[in-house]
Amino acid sequence: MQARAGELLADRAELKVVLLADTDGLGATSARLSPEAPAPPMHVHDRHADCFLVLDGAVRLELEGEQRIVEPHSWIQVPRGVVHTFGTAGDEPATFVNVHAPACGLGTYMRSLMAAQSDDDRRRAWDDFDARSAATGLDADQVVVRRLGGRDGETITDRPGRRVTLLSDTDELAVSESVYGPGERGPDEHVHRVHTDAWLLLEGSLAFRLRDGVTFEAPAGTLVVVPPNVVHAFANERDMASRFLNLHAPSCGFGEYLRGRKPDFDQRDPPADGDADPGSVIVRTFSL
Repeated sequence: MQARAGELLADRAELKVVLLADTDGLGATSARLSPEAPAPPMHVHDRHADCFLVLDGAVRLELEGEQRIVEPHSWIQVPRGVVHTFGTAGDEPATFVNVHAPACGLGTYMRSLMAAQSDDDRRRAWDDFDARSAATGLDADQVVVRRLGGRDGETITDRPGRRVTLLSDTDELAVSESVYGPGERGPDEHVHRVHTDAWLLLEGSLAFRLRDGVTFEAPAGTLVVVPPNVVHAFANERDMASRFLNLHAPSCGFGEYLRGRKPDFDQRDPPADGDADPGSVIVRTFSL
């Protein structure tokens, strides 16, 4: 199992979009926007969170009565019910990974939107997705903007060989940033019955182990998505540090689990009667 490119949906001067994942629990695209790319209308998602890993350039995040300029190497999480839109800030393109949790049919929506030939086509794509134009919504104070690299967030662990920072923990999605030194290992083989486990590799690499002897290595610039009930484990087997984001969708109380206050977290030993097909694991490159 090796990382491969996602599904190219658009490659124009003002816009490039690649579909990386479209599972029930989590959908993701990578995108490059030029300053000329039109911004979506102010809108709200009623059933899912809209998130951005800003890679290069700056993103303009517009909220109800507020605008924020978000620099590269940042995580943005807009909870469901919060009115927002986005675009580039400044004269340079912005590149980012856009995560929707849950996906709510992100793949079908993006294919229709990128193929649209008219305003009517775009409206139909919009109407079929969990998005609606809105001027008011829930309090924008719920929006999370975190700089990466241990600069923002709640420090959970900081010891030689491992640093874990909790960036966000809402019902829809919990996100942590971790640095694993050489030889550092995650949990032993386990499954999540309810939620999707995913990684965005930022530096170094992680080695993953699934059942039936399936193994693969995910280098920096890779998205790994493990659906519920797939046995998995991961570790840093290289001689350099690995830095990555770990996403749990839905959260299932992941933040409290990291704090040591949720013994009933959705994590179990591998079942004796088998598990889901490891072939359902998604491994995609997201560098543009």
